[in-house]
Amino acid sequence: MNFEAQERLLLAQQRRGYARLRFVPALEGEFAAHRLQRIRRRLPLIVATAVLFQLVYALLDFLAMPLAVSLSVLPLRLLALGAVLLAFVYCRRPSASPQRSLVAYAGAYLCTGACVAAIIHLAWRQGLALPYDGLFLILLFGYLLLGLPLRAISLCSWSFCLLFVGLCLGFGETGSELAYQGLFLLCANLIGTVGAYMQEHGQRSAWLNLRLLNLARLRAEADDARKLRLLAAASHDLRQPLNAMGLFAQHLVEQGDAKTRRISSRLAASVEQLGRLLQSLLDYSRLTLPGGIQASPQPFALRPLLERLLGEMAPQARQQGLQLVLDCADLGVRSDPLLLERLLRNLLHNALRHARARRLSLSARPAGEQLVLEVADDGRGLSEAEQALVFEEFRQLDNPGRNAERGLGLGLAIVRQLAEVLEHPLQLHSQPGVGARFVLLLPLAEVPLQPPSPEGAPALRGRILLLEDDATGREALAGLLRRWGCEVQACADLAEALAALQCAPPQLLISDYRLAEQGDGLQAIERLREAAGQMLPALLISADLSPELQERCLPAHVIPLGKPLLPARLRQVLVAQLQPRQRLSRVDEAPADA
Repeated sequence: MNFEAQERLLLAQQRRGYARLRFVPALEGEFAAHRLQRIRRRLPLIVATAVLFQLVYALLDFLAMPLAVSLSVLPLRLLALGAVLLAFVYCRRPSASPQRSLVAYAGAYLCTGACVAAIIHLAWRQGLALPYDGLFLILLFGYLLLGLPLRAISLCSWSFCLLFVGLCLGFGETGSELAYQGLFLLCANLIGTVGAYMQEHGQRSAWLNLRLLNLARLRAEADDARKLRLLAAASHDLRQPLNAMGLFAQHLVEQGDAKTRRISSRLAASVEQLGRLLQSLLDYSRLTLPGGIQASPQPFALRPLLERLLGEMAPQARQQGLQLVLDCADLGVRSDPLLLERLLRNLLHNALRHARARRLSLSARPAGEQLVLEVADDGRGLSEAEQALVFEEFRQLDNPGRNAERGLGLGLAIVRQLAEVLEHPLQLHSQPGVGARFVLLLPLAEVPLQPPSPEGAPALRGRILLLEDDATGREALAGLLRRWGCEVQACADLAEALAALQCAPPQLLISDYRLAEQGDGLQAIERLREAAGQMLPALLISADLSPELQERCLPAHVIPLGKPLLPARLRQVLVAQLQPRQRLSRVDEAPADA
């Protein structure tokens, strides 16, 4: 039954009511199973209490009664104790049916009450004035603790109380004392029956509400999963043409006359701006969905990440006359490097666009077992009222005209969401006219020292096998790689790539993640490596660099790159991957006596 049908059934039952303590058959069976599970969870405690009750009273029998009387009532005590233990064993069996389990449970209660009633009369027949308080305790125990349905608990309780009165009449006990005892048990049963009715009515109401809440939660989770799938599809479908546009724009920038290069550079900047706006929208949408983005913390060196970020910001900072300052020792932290980089990039972009500062500093200093990471500027600052607004979605304090070049107002909203995902406390300290400081607290971690990178990397060259099913993107990326000096075999599917692999073995594999054929880019890379008989370096290009995809890339020794591709970032990765191959080729080609 789907969510809508279940919800309609539950709401109809709620409107109809359940004054007779009955649901429609479809719901009654589910509630009975729920009630049995509840009883089974409480069964060890209830049985332990019942056993203790019988053992204590058996001990009192031997202490307070003559030996002959105590020995005569002992079989009844053992019978009640055995009924309780047998019911416990049967109800705990996973294969026991719900109906028979309830019968066994109620039967043990009925047997215990009947035994207590018989014990009282047996003691009376032997001249011992035993009070019937034990029978009242059994009633109290049954109505308050057992959790049996109203009909079952009332039937059992009234039965052994009537048995007690019947034994009194059978043994000729009449008069005011019997009337008093009968009236007392009658009132106790009436009170217990009303209480049991109210208790079961409340249980049924709570069960209906719980089912409706669970359905609402499941529907919300299904909606979130559907939105995540939609975001993944939209991310791929929208970034695919953007990726091709950016690569074609880079073609034009690197060729043609001055006028063409000037127009092309503006086109490339517009494509990059559009890509960033789209990235912000998709990132924020994913962050607001439960489970949309999950952190994968690991220890890593912080300074290289900060240097790379400031290197990205340097051209724009020079245009604005802004001084960039880095103050960070060689420290290691534990965080998700990708999410932390996105968080810090958003903070730096926010300062460049909106702070109106002359100096922007990125600093990190240890404080106990934590690291205090600050992004500070000496710009316009923020009042207390503005500080309460800057983390809101689509809020831009100094962009009333909604100039798209200054973003969408999602940068700091994404920062707040990322800080929550990473579990890094975020603080904002600011005053008008004295700038702003965004402070993050990160856990310190030890990381191994990395060897220094070699200086003077050689020119880019090498053989690359490109697998891309989108014709426009394939043409754009292949053309750019060839312009950079690489030999490129551009293939539309895996079969074509396997055939090209036999003609000329490549030095590097590049594959799109989402391919038209069955399987994905990671699987295609594994097939190509098997066919080549070696662990070829590989790049995976995807519009959706989720944490799950990155976890798959790590053990496969595949470098993931996001769409739209940034040409500078792509060239940097290619140099790092092809340079070792080029050195090996020169060593192999060197004469033996060299």
